[in-house]
Amino acid sequence: MARRHGPAYWQKHLEAWLQSDLTQEAYCTQNGLSTKSFYRWRRKEKDALASAQSSLTLVPVSVVGTAATGSVIRLHSPGGWRIDLPAGSAPWLANVLRHLP
Repeated sequence: MARRHGPAYWQKHLEAWLQSDLTQEAYCTQNGLSTKSFYRWRRKEKDALASAQSSLTLVPVSVVGTAATGSVIRLHSPGGWRIDLPAGSAPWLANVLRHLP
């Protein structure tokens, strides 16, 4: 029966292949890997990256009122994460958002 390797094993090889100047087929031959498995794990990696990139959605917001001492800028997502920044961070945050792709 063929030996099965998990995501960490294939991630290590995908990173090593990217650092090499070899084609995928040449890398697999040199390292005794199944090209079919390598292509499958490469596709999984590409799909995961595409999914992660497409899940980011920026929505317009409006700021009402003035920042009082001790107030915060709160960012939160439908997925549940939340970031609290001091209200004085607004210029920094605006600059970061302007530079997003």
